[in-house]
Amino acid sequence: MKDKHLMGVAGNDESRKLIIIGGMHGNEHSGPEAMRRVMEHLLKAGHPVRGQVYFILGNLKALERGERFVDTDLNRIWSDEHLRSASTDYDYNELREIHALIERICGGRYEDCALLDLHTFSADSGLFCIPAENAPSEALARYFGVPYIEKLARSLPETALNYYGEKGMTSVVFEGGKHNTPEATDNLERAIWLTLAYLNYIRKEDFPFVDDMKKYLEKISAAYPHRLEMVYRHRLEDYHHYRMNDGYYNFKPVDKGEPVARQNGRDVRTPFGGFMLMPLYQKKGSDGFFIVQERKHHRH
Repeated sequence: MKDKHLMGVAGNDESRKLIIIGGMHGNEHSGPEAMRRVMEHLLKAGHPVRGQVYFILGNLKALERGERFVDTDLNRIWSDEHLRSASTDYDYNELREIHALIERICGGRYEDCALLDLHTFSADSGLFCIPAENAPSEALARYFGVPYIEKLARSLPETALNYYGEKGMTSVVFEGGKHNTPEATDNLERAIWLTLAYLNYIRKEDFPFVDDMKKYLEKISAAYPHRLEMVYRHRLEDYHHYRMNDGYYNFKPVDKGEPVARQNGRDVRTPFGGFMLMPLYQKKGSDGFFIVQERKHHRH
């Protein structure tokens, strides 16, 4: 299967497919680099792969330019309506091409496919993952040992995560660290290996380093709440002049009413207390920040 978005494929067993996407945003090069490392390792090692692993590149021109997107945020237009759109924007063309590639891979059998979408962020610290709202996705998210955010997928309705999650595909976004840092690339590589192990695409005895990767992610996440839910999204429109105040990072505690940014000359104050998530420290972006709160495990 030849396609300009397809970095490569590992495995010959067509019974199930794992789709890994990197570079959905063109300023996030850690995902493609992590994919390249894992793909080369899998192919060189020659151990059996129980299924097929597809490594897919996202927004090609945006990656070339090092910009989040060209005309439109590619990861905010995943819907049947947008797929039918006659828009000639470059990013819409990328959407149609990547969607067509995934359709060829899965053939409509979404329950036999899984999606790992690799991302990074503009804040300084605090990796996490976001599951689609189905049980298999949430189980995979828990396995990583990093904070996972519930109810966030539904507030970002036109992402690849939501689009395929609603079709029943096991789907998780993994946010590995700050854009284009060695740590983020290493963490995304760890996320790929852990996904391969958890979904039984590889045998742990063939790749014994996977256990240490899991322990490492658990260790660097130990100070943060594990299970959180999104309670507020600060959405931005094109006409907003927005600037985040300095000093915010993922999981920094915030109080209700705290001034965290300036927008159109006024303070932006948090409507809830909790923890900061994805404060915007880059030029392009459709969200200023999110507030998440710890979700206690239910006692039975």
